[in-house]
Amino acid sequence: MAIQTLRHFLSLRDYDSEGLTRLLDQADAFKHNKFRSSCLLEKNMGLLFNKPSTRSRVSFQTGIHQMGGNAQYLSVDALQMTKGESLRDTVKVLSQYLDGLIVRYYDINDAGLSDSLQEIAQNVQIPIVNALDEKEHPCQVLADIMTLRQKYGEDYKKKKIVMSWGYSSHQKSPGVVNSFLLAASILGMNVTFARPRGFELADEFTTYSDQYSAISGANIEFCDDLSEACIDADAIYVKSYKAQDLTSVEDLRLRNSLREHWMISEEHFKRANDNAFFMNCMPFIRGEQVTASVADHPRSIIFDQAANRLHVQKAILENLFS
Repeated sequence: MAIQTLRHFLSLRDYDSEGLTRLLDQADAFKHNKFRSSCLLEKNMGLLFNKPSTRSRVSFQTGIHQMGGNAQYLSVDALQMTKGESLRDTVKVLSQYLDGLIVRYYDINDAGLSDSLQEIAQNVQIPIVNALDEKEHPCQVLADIMTLRQKYGEDYKKKKIVMSWGYSSHQKSPGVVNSFLLAASILGMNVTFARPRGFELADEFTTYSDQYSAISGANIEFCDDLSEACIDADAIYVKSYKAQDLTSVEDLRLRNSLREHWMISEEHFKRANDNAFFMNCMPFIRGEQVTASVADHPRSIIFDQAANRLHVQKAILENLFS
């Protein structure tokens, strides 16, 4: 199953519809034991993270082990960076020991760190995988698309997916939402992005979406009324993220004023189609982005999304190292 090989996996913008579909096909083959790989045999992979992680960390470590490799978790807190060593020097050293790096590195409160992933990629001679930065979370979104495709088959592109902002007491990266916009535009999906005023997506992603949607036939809409957006939805996905044009203090003030109106509940699913799915990339707190009754409903597919992280990431690693 050949896929065009890229040196790094940083952004979905590096792929066209055919390339993303082939990655999804390969992930599906891994999931159903139709394909196995030992492309990481005797390879040492590092996970360089400056943020906590459950799904990304464990799924990558497991996948690397299943493909014959060794995974080392490298928390920034345990490295000399805590004493002032630069990111550039750190990754140049790591690239002397490792065969690849899985990177989660961002700080949403400091726009100066937005190019950290590019800085890492430019200073190493080993493949880099983006496991969430300030702008994108391509691994998560491929798992999301894989889950929708398993539930709806190829009709997933025609189904109405609502990607909604949701209240959270934590300020998070917009990476998932940005990457979902990219994937939907590239693959020709039907997605409505619901967000309050003040939480609009960055121009660099909406402009790309407009350009690629014209090619793929994607139907991308934006709405600031959550109840209206949920009408006839086939899946409702909620994801909180920090307002990109506001300071942390301004963001907290705005999001706290919106809490009552931006939590997914049974009322939103009454407006959706029968048997609509609930989606979330996790983690979340019940009673913030979503009610417990929705999160724990039989139509909630959050654990399917989490499970598919493993298979998608194995497909990504196979593409980089085979």
